[in-house]
Amino acid sequence: MRSIIIILLGFGLVLTGCSNEESVTEVRAYMAEDIPLEDGSGRVTIAFEQIIDDSSIEDGIIDVIVLAKGLKPTANYEISLEGDNSEGVVFGPKENVELRFGTMVGGTLFQPNEQGELYVSMKNPLRIINGKEVRVYVSENGKEVMSSQLFVVSK
Repeated sequence: MRSIIIILLGFGLVLTGCSNEESVTEVRAYMAEDIPLEDGSGRVTIAFEQIIDDSSIEDGIIDVIVLAKGLKPTANYEISLEGDNSEGVVFGPKENVELRFGTMVGGTLFQPNEQGELYVSMKNPLRIINGKEVRVYVSENGKEVMSSQLFVVSK
């Protein structure tokens, strides 16, 4: 009986160890997907823009919408979209972003509203992230304070 319990416990540990892999959310073309922030309150929404003419999906545009809550109202934050090798884009300048909550401070920094909320979107060419596992980072003074779960855009 004792050996059966030990075997079952060992099997349980093996299963637990195998399930610790980080999940990757798949975002399909022409759809919108909400991706939770792992280290804070809020979400990232990825929405495809309609492709015109005979363009391929790779020529498409995605709108990356970030809603971050619980931030310091007086701090400045940078938002970036990055892959594993730190390649990606930083949100800004003001001509490239749409801001609903918060204000823009400088070319690539954002300050939340009085409730600590920041709602920013920026359109990006799909080729920047196509086929790569990426995530959105919210950083204060170069230090990551929030990040989204990993996601990948599929055709």
